[in-house]
Amino acid sequence: MNIGMIPTRYATALLSYAAENKQDEQIYEMAKIIVRNFAEQPKLRAALESPVLNFDIKKKLMLTAAGSISDMVFENFIQLLLTNKRETFLHFIMLKYIDLYRVNNNIYSGKLITASNIDALTEKKLISVIESQKKGILEIHKSVDPELIGGFILEVDNTRWDASIKRQLQTIKNELAIY
Repeated sequence: MNIGMIPTRYATALLSYAAENKQDEQIYEMAKIIVRNFAEQPKLRAALESPVLNFDIKKKLMLTAAGSISDMVFENFIQLLLTNKRETFLHFIMLKYIDLYRVNNNIYSGKLITASNIDALTEKKLISVIESQKKGILEIHKSVDPELIGGFILEVDNTRWDASIKRQLQTIKNELAIY
């Protein structure tokens, strides 16, 4: 079986099951926590792949990776993964669940890089402009890069708006190099 199909099938089934139980948003939040935990704890994947760890330990590990939120829908899903010996796909299933949930709920993911921290009002205005263009909800991940000197870079899907002073100076430099 194609490994790429396994996460899609399980994520689709989980989304359907969670939606039936009106827990799809809660599972979405759990999925983001799990994905973050896989990124921060590389040994999590190794633990789930280990043949030494038994069913109960892996179940506790998976539930712990989901954070403090307890949910029967998710616990049933974990039970299904373990029964079918698909626990090693948890990370990929959660990534696919996030993608499917975002598509179903018209949620866009973006990245905002600024030269310094911006106030909440400015951030809210910027997000509302993008949301009105995209006709959906924008989830933004913020970071600060002092090398931008001023301005911002906003990436949403495959679109990038670079309004940084660094880019403007680079453009001027390139134009002057021609002469």
